[in-house]
Parts: sequence; C-alpha cells; structure tokens
Amino acid sequence: MTLTIALALFAAAFAAGGLNAVAGGGTLITFPALVAAGVPPIVANATSSVSQWPGYVASSLTFRRELTGQRAMAGMSIASVLGGLAGGWLVTVVSPRLFDVLIPWLILLATAMFAFSATLTRWMSQHAANVGRSTGALLLGQFVVSIYGGFFGGGMGIMMLALYSLFALDTLTRMNALKTWLSVLISGVAVLTFIAAGLVNWPAALVMLAGTICGGVAGARLARRLPALWLKRVVVALGSVLTAAFFWKVYG
Repeated sequence: MTLTIALALFAAAFAAGGLNAVAGGGTLITFPALVAAGVPPIVANATSSVSQWPGYVASSLTFRRELTGQRAMAGMSIASVLGGLAGGWLVTVVSPRLFDVLIPWLILLATAMFAFSATLTRWMSQHAANVGRSTGALLLGQFVVSIYGGFFGGGMGIMMLALYSLFALDTLTRMNALKTWLSVLISGVAVLTFIAAGLVNWPAALVMLAGTICGGVAGARLARRLPALWLKRVVVALGSVLTAAFFWKVYG
C-alpha cells in the first residue's frame, strides 16, 4: 500500500467516523474507498466492518444509563448474535461474482433507508397500535435485520429503529441506546467471522481504524454545531452517486 493510498483511506475513514458520530452513513464512504483502492469487494466489506466497529463500542458506552432496565435486551442480544453470525458466515461462502452483483442493490437500499429514515420511523410509529406485542415476532425481526447487518451493515441502525418503533418498544432515546448496543454485537460477531476466514486486509484496516477513531472524536465535538440535516443530505447525495457508479460497473 502506497503512502498516497494510505492517506486517502485515512481521510475516508476520518470522514466516515465523523458522519457516524453526527448522522450515520459511514459505510457509504469506507466501503467504496476500499474498492477504489483496489481491495476486492468481499475483503473491502470485511475491512470496512473492522474499521468501524470501535465506533459502535464508543457510542454504546455513552448510552449506559439508557440501557439499564430494558427488559427486551437479553432476548434481542441473543437474536443479534445469531443473526450477525449468520450474516458474517454468508459473506464467507458467497461467490465474489454474486457479491459484486448484490453490492449496487445493497448500497441503494442503505441510501434509501438513510434518506427516508424519518418518514419510515414516523410511519412505523403511527401503525404501532395495529401490531401485536408478540415477543417472538420482535425477536424474529431482529434476527432478520441482524443477518443483513452482519452481511453488509449499511442502514442497519435505521432498520432497527423502524422495527422498534413498529412495536412501540420504548422512548426514542432508549430505543436508540438499544440499537447502538445491538450494533456492537452484530458487527462484533461478524468481524470475528471475517477475521477467522482471513478476509480482512489488515494494513488498510489499521489505517482506517485510526481514521474512524479520530473522525469519531472530531465528529462528536462538532455534533452540537453542524446541522445533522445538512450532513444527511450530503450522505444521501454521495450514496446516490455511488449507487449509480456501482450499477454502471456491474451492469453497464
């Protein structure tokens, strides 16, 4: 890896860490940056997950108080671990060609979820009264979302918040705390799977790990000053461009 590529990956990871701290959407930066640097998509996906996992841990630590007393946390944690393992395992067995074909659709899904997150969550909240309080259905939904999170991860947090809103699980702050903790578990087991399978590009991962940590610290400090809506629009615009680029690469 040349110095130029290392600096570019650090810069991309710095931006991703800052975005994750303020508005989310870091995967839409780290993954394409790795692919542009010549890393194969499957390895880029695994390396991106490794570089962003500490950010989930740091965010979860800030929500320690909100996590106390959440009755659904134990069952949801088990569903998340099992789903994350399943998603991570799928990455290790899927063919590179199939993964390449899926990538534009995954980026499109992540971008759409990010763009319409507020509308989706609001709609889910309005229809919460029509949903039974089935614990089994909630755990199944978490398991399915966790499979997606372990496989790719973009938009995973938005999916979880929408699911919790549908079941009227708790206040938004406490649901966000639960989402952050479960993201730690989903990404953590997926990362362990990627490491065991030898899918991580460690030089790139270490460079981007430093970048996401620095960016996360900077993003947390800027979170009170920068409008989240503006940042969200930037991420959606970036995701739209990347979606078009990957569709052209695969199908053009």
